[in-house]
Amino acid sequence: MEYSLQQQNNTDDLENKVLNLKRRIREMKMSMAGELPDGRKEPQLDFSLQSVPTHSDVDELKAKLLGRK
Repeated sequence: MEYSLQQQNNTDDLENKVLNLKRRIREMKMSMAGELPDGRKEPQLDFSLQSVPTHSDVDELKAKLLGRK
């Protein structure tokens, strides 16, 4: 009788571990997609579209500010 009770506890333990793992995987997928658990979306910034000023752009701006253009 005690053996089956121990086996039942092990089974319950394993089921809890599987459920926790599934929950963590779901939460990780949601966080990677930018969604929060309550359905809201996490704001994201896209830095790839912004251009970095080149040296010539800086020179043009400097000339404008100094009144040379």
